Amino acid sequence: MKTRALLLLMMLLVAPLDALARPGGGQSYHAAPSHSSSMSHSYSTGSSHSYSTGGGGGGGTMSPGAALTLLVILGIIVVIVMITKKRGGDRAEVMVDRSTQAEGLTALRGQDPAFDDAAFAERAKGVMAKVNEAWVAGAMGPARRHISDGVYVRFQTQLQLLKAQGLRNAMADWSVVGCELLAAESDSKWDTVHVKLVGQARDADVPATLGTQQAMEQARRAPLVRYEEVWSFLRKRGSKSKNGVPVLEGRCPNCGADLPVSDVVRCEYCKAVVNSGEHDWVLAEITQPEEWRPWMTNAEIDGLAPLQAKDPAVSRQELEDRASVVFWKWIDARVSGTRARLERFCVEPGRPEAARADLHEVAVGAAELVDVQVGSADFDRCEIALTWSASVGGGAPENQVTRLVLARRVGATSKSGLSSLDCPNCRGPLADSDLAKCNYCGTPLAGGAHEWSLADLR
Repeated sequence: MKTRALLLLMMLLVAPLDALARPGGGQSYHAAPSHSSSMSHSYSTGSSHSYSTGGGGGGGTMSPGAALTLLVILGIIVVIVMITKKRGGDRAEVMVDRSTQAEGLTALRGQDPAFDDAAFAERAKGVMAKVNEAWVAGAMGPARRHISDGVYVRFQTQLQLLKAQGLRNAMADWSVVGCELLAAESDSKWDTVHVKLVGQARDADVPATLGTQQAMEQARRAPLVRYEEVWSFLRKRGSKSKNGVPVLEGRCPNCGADLPVSDVVRCEYCKAVVNSGEHDWVLAEITQPEEWRPWMTNAEIDGLAPLQAKDPAVSRQELEDRASVVFWKWIDARVSGTRARLERFCVEPGRPEAARADLHEVAVGAAELVDVQVGSADFDRCEIALTWSASVGGGAPENQVTRLVLARRVGATSKSGLSSLDCPNCRGPLADSDLAKCNYCGTPLAGGAHEWSLADLR
């Protein structure tokens, strides 16, 4: 008994930890304590073991051997609890409200009668598969046409953080366990469909130098764990469902031309930006179960209506996507110790502060626009609350909320779609460039003259 218990303890200590960040980093997310009442036990496959002492009544003192065995078992329990907390602990589940679901779908079909929720669920599964393939390969380029710029930068930054630690993510036995539409919402500019995606996988962060076969062997030793997230897809209001899924089929959603398998998101024939949401659905946000709630899209936001009166193209979705881009650039600056990739997105050089920090397991729970202030002379401003968690210096991950204040010169206007990684003047492709000046037309990109830039952090 003692030998078996000790062996089990050793196996727990050397077993590969769950990955720091599957696509989206959801299993690394730690919600604030206030969410604990909504949490349910996380679930994973595999057998469980119960231990009991043999029969026999009567009292008496415990033998030294039995006492040692009990201590070993208690040690195992402590280790299991510590590992569970390290891997994310208990997580909330998203419950499907049938009335909310039916109300949203009815409204969406009112302006798009061809919308098919079953077909959309299959589409969401396909996007999830493309994202996972790109993630495991270590480059999000092939999946970029399916995701907004904010989601793209999020994934790319997480991959860079792993690489900086000499790691990469290996995943085995991945599959979609469930996919169900939670809600559909519309405002004056966008249709939004929220999908509950439940996946399962074995994954581990392994040394980047490991070959593919060795990495997969380590991943297969990890537990098969289920996880769920809310994936929100956006499309320009007024657009109609198309036959098939052009982007998944490698075709431009606007003109139908073939698209190369790369990180290029501008059609070379019609010049449409295929991941802008103007022509078809695009994954624009991933929300963790603890932070998601229905009807976020149409929440009343102070100052948004006056801003839209001046700039009809601006939207809550655009501002939140931009904030996601800026947030991950700020995280990159803090981890790397250099602001080189952040400066383009700031109003003033060197500000706000991005103090270097030993951050690990960075995961975002949600991004939500909370306030807009219309300027009269210099800048319009908006405030977006980012709920996120991270481990500092290897400690237990902690939940926090950072408010990003974005500013843009009065008189500047938004583009029609979500794309924010190209030049706001000539629309030159700057997807992999963080230069503060467009290398096509020379327009300065920093300073908030043309696009929303980081002014402050709260």
